[in-house]
Amino acid sequence: MQSNDFLEKFIKKAIAVVVVLITLLIVIYGVSTSEFANIKKYDKADDSPRMEIESSKEKLEFAKKRRYSSEVKMGTGDMANLGDFEVNVVGNRKLVMNMALKIKNNKDTGWFSSDITQKEIVKKGVVLRSTVIDTLSHYRNVDVNNPRMKEELIKNMNNYLSNGEVKEIYFNQYITHEN
Repeated sequence: MQSNDFLEKFIKKAIAVVVVLITLLIVIYGVSTSEFANIKKYDKADDSPRMEIESSKEKLEFAKKRRYSSEVKMGTGDMANLGDFEVNVVGNRKLVMNMALKIKNNKDTGWFSSDITQKEIVKKGVVLRSTVIDTLSHYRNVDVNNPRMKEELIKNMNNYLSNGEVKEIYFNQYITHEN
């Protein structure tokens, strides 16, 4: 009886060792026949010749700002522009837009209350832009006339504001297209 137990344990261990060896041999064979040596290395220094095109700094700055701006800017009165957005939305679609906000001051702190609100909007501009992208990326049919989407955008942005509050959003530019 003891010899049968010993024999069973020995056979189980031998099978385990054989399985490990076979697996190890398969991995070694796979690595030896792979083409790791042919993988391009992209972290090498690029010493290819470059051709510089002369252009004035003013033209380059104007073109950069004209093409795409992620800068949050305060307009006159109670308006703020969140800049340009390119958002991938559900369903293999892309939304290109420019958004403006109508803001309201929550706290009456005297003459400089609108200044405090404007500074908060500019300071938290990155967070507000991220909130817009996150909110819109979950919609399948992004539509400027969708009141539920607008309400959700306003609510989500107001979660991050303490001195001011977003009252209304405006889409200055709005284009959707397939990727």
